Amino acid sequence: MNKEIAKVLLEKKAVKLNAKDPFTFVSGIRSPIYCDNRQMIAYPEEREKIVNAFIHESQNHDFEIVAGTSTAGIPWASWISDKLNKPMSYIRGAKKGHGAGNQVEGAEINGKRVLIIEDLISTGGSSFRAVETVRKGGGSCVAVVAIFTYDFIKAGKVFSEGGCKLLTITNFSTLVNVAKNDGILTETELSLVLDWNKDPKNWGPKHGFPNVDKG
Repeated sequence: MNKEIAKVLLEKKAVKLNAKDPFTFVSGIRSPIYCDNRQMIAYPEEREKIVNAFIHESQNHDFEIVAGTSTAGIPWASWISDKLNKPMSYIRGAKKGHGAGNQVEGAEINGKRVLIIEDLISTGGSSFRAVETVRKGGGSCVAVVAIFTYDFIKAGKVFSEGGCKLLTITNFSTLVNVAKNDGILTETELSLVLDWNKDPKNWGPKHGFPNVDKG
């Protein structure tokens, strides 16, 4: 996995680590890691590295259309399609409630081989729904490529059972080891963060950080 991109994400604080005062996810689960790769669109030099990494990761896959997921995948799909001189589309989370009611905008995907671009893979559910949308539209998804993944077993299972290739530029284990080597995490903090990855739901209560009841 790409250590350089992991380092960039940490340096620009697109991924933050804090085992002493963990973050709270929307679900209420406590976490020592928080990822917001949308931060990276603000940095031209670094985003160029990420675009090149996307292209490198997908170079062995034959695709005709680059499709970004709405909204975080759209800018990356735009830069990638421009660099490769390929048509682009983007995939909404749901059909529009007005007009033509499209869920896929831009290039026609029917009968086409599509590469889906994501910024983050968590449990894999929303990303795989984009795959299903492409299939319903008559296209075939050659792969989903994302900047970063939390390495959850569930996500791998979703894509494996769904018959779609999942590719990521860098991942959780690579990033936390880069953080340890760069002095961002101590050995103890590294152990805590790795423990979260094994059981995110119960990690907070186990380590004295109760989950938040979102009611």
